[in-house]
Amino acid sequence: MSQELGVDVKTYIEVIDKKCTEEEATFIINTIMDEDAATIENAKALFHSKL
Repeated sequence: MSQELGVDVKTYIEVIDKKCTEEEATFIINTIMDEDAATIENAKALFHSKL
């Protein structure tokens, strides 16, 4: 996950656990796992907005 989002594991965990709502975290995780190219960019943008 962290590799796909372009961050280290520590940063990934901090953002998902502390800065995202449960719905946002679920969207990011599910989108990356589904590997749907059309929505991955949306998930990446959401994640990076939380940095």
